[in-house]
Amino acid sequence: MNIRPTQNTNFSLVRNGLAINLSKLITAQEQVSTGKKLLRPSDDPVGASTVLGLKRQLGGVGQFLESISTSRPMLEAGMASLNETGSILAEARSLAINGLNGTLSQDDRMSLASELRLLKERLLEMGNAKLGDRYLFAGTASTTQPFREDSVSGLTRVSYNGNEESRQVEIGSGVDLAINLPGSEIFGKYEVSSVTLGSLTGLALGPTANQGSGYGYVHVRHDATLGSPGSGVTLANGGADDTLVGDRALVIDGAAGTVRLGTGTVMPIPNASHPDLDHFGVSDENGAFVYLDFSAFDGTSSSTTLTGEASISLDEATWQPLDLTQTDLELVDAGTGTILHLDTRRVVRATSELYSFEGGVNGFDVLQGMIEDLENIHDLTGPELRDRLASRLGELDRNFENVQSAQGTLGARTQRLNSGAERLGEFEMTLKGLISDREDADLASVILDMTKAEQTLQVAQASGTRLLQTTLLDYLR
Repeated sequence: MNIRPTQNTNFSLVRNGLAINLSKLITAQEQVSTGKKLLRPSDDPVGASTVLGLKRQLGGVGQFLESISTSRPMLEAGMASLNETGSILAEARSLAINGLNGTLSQDDRMSLASELRLLKERLLEMGNAKLGDRYLFAGTASTTQPFREDSVSGLTRVSYNGNEESRQVEIGSGVDLAINLPGSEIFGKYEVSSVTLGSLTGLALGPTANQGSGYGYVHVRHDATLGSPGSGVTLANGGADDTLVGDRALVIDGAAGTVRLGTGTVMPIPNASHPDLDHFGVSDENGAFVYLDFSAFDGTSSSTTLTGEASISLDEATWQPLDLTQTDLELVDAGTGTILHLDTRRVVRATSELYSFEGGVNGFDVLQGMIEDLENIHDLTGPELRDRLASRLGELDRNFENVQSAQGTLGARTQRLNSGAERLGEFEMTLKGLISDREDADLASVILDMTKAEQTLQVAQASGTRLLQTTLLDYLR
């Protein structure tokens, strides 16, 4: 049997050898030019599968980092607005404390009221702060202006129009972070604990629970004064300017030249040249006034009982006659939704009485109330005005604490966002390193392989050339 290699066999061997070495050279050249050792899945099926999984993880990390990057400005803008809000409330408190100074004139208080009004406008700007075209404190209703000022039942009030939800971003697999706070949690967080009444009129709370929020006024209106003063004295302007409610003794002592209402201060009867002769105010022990006309005073003494009749209202639109025997009178303000139950048995004076749902007055309305006090819209005496203004400080402090709490919350979220970004950045570098280990070529090693492949191909070509040299005799054999 003849086993001598034929020329065709030699050619096949040379061709296969050249193809193998050329393939190695081409592969090495591709790795050098691309810097990658994993060019196609067939190069390393297991490695390619691993790299695909790592790249999917890397894409997810990139999305989380992008969410963090786009969320950070909102948190930073929110913190900046809250810092300004805290400064505004602190300045407002300082002005209110100044307003408690008993030496201030009404002009001085009006000046303080003007400053507070400017602070309230700035506070409203902070509540409606925006980042781009989106409101920071409207919850998820970021295109809706969260705070609006309106007139409700004759009172200036600011209401919240956003929602109670927070915008959430995903900063990790299954990890969500709220990047804002609804404005109701900052400027109008309600923690109603009780209802308080002022002490000007003698009204008290009835036994039935009340309903509402914020603050307002119970208006006691003087309707008429019944009775005749005597001694030729008459009621000035028919008693229309009086604030007396209920029965009170009026004693005119002609011999001593004095007049007294109830157990109030004994006052000298005005002489004929007194500027208030025909409109002389006499006050009782509760601060209720009766105005008398002494123009026809005959110099005699008299003692009589005057009776003041009154009506009561919450909204100054619907009035009820005041019955001084009721222990649980219900008053309703449909505009604000407030329902109060009052004990009227000790009402002694007609004026506007402040009521407040403690823990239920937002920051804007606290400043509005202070403005009203300093402007003295209800014509109170100095001590009465200071007492009313002082009663607002508790609500102002509560709102300031809410702002501080919100600052702490957003600060903690900012810290969490930053730590999450740092952690994800480190993980991203780890994933890129793992991908590089499996996908990137070691250029020094690949260049060496390419050089070897090139030299081997050259040797194979030379050997093939010599092996395949043919003569006529080779064909004749």
